[in-house]
Amino acid sequence: MPDPTTFDAARALAAVERIASQPSRFRALTSGLSLEALGRTYREGGWNVAQIVHHVADSHLHSYLRCKYALCETDPVIHPYEENDWVLTPDCDPEAVDEALALLDALHRKWTRLFRGLDEAGWNRSFHHPGSGNDYALFQQVEIYAWHGDRHLAQAAMALGRDAWLAAEEP
Repeated sequence: MPDPTTFDAARALAAVERIASQPSRFRALTSGLSLEALGRTYREGGWNVAQIVHHVADSHLHSYLRCKYALCETDPVIHPYEENDWVLTPDCDPEAVDEALALLDALHRKWTRLFRGLDEAGWNRSFHHPGSGNDYALFQQVEIYAWHGDRHLAQAAMALGRDAWLAAEEP
C-alpha cells in the first residue's frame, strides 16, 4: 500500500486518474455475469465478486466523506466501520451489483472532481483515523484508494479466472 510522506502533484493526479477509471473497469469486468459467477471468490474465505463490488462502493463512499471532513473541519476524527459486517447487509445482495456500480460511477465522478479542484493546501488537509491512530492527508488518501480499488479489481478478476484481462487492464 502506498505511503507517501510529502505532496507531489503529478503523483496525486495520477492516482486521481486511476480512481476515475475504476467504475468502468468494474463494470467491464462484471458485465453479463451470472449470479453463480458473482458468487465466486478469489481465495478460500475471501469475499465473492458481488461482495467486492459492494465493498468498494461502501469503502470509497467512506473515503469521499473523510475527504470532505478534512476539507471542511479542523482536525476531524473520522468514524471507522467494520467492513466485513457491511458486506453482509441486505443491500449487498448479488442481484444489486448494478446499484453498487451506479453508486460507484456517480461517486467517483464527484470524488475526482473534488480532487482535481484541490490546491496544495487542500491536498495537505488531513483527518485522524482512531482505529490506526494515524493522521491522513488527502494526498495520502488519494493514493491509498487508487491502490485499494485496483487491488479489489485484481481480486475480482482472479475470482473469475481472468488473469489475461487483469494484465491488459492494469494501469
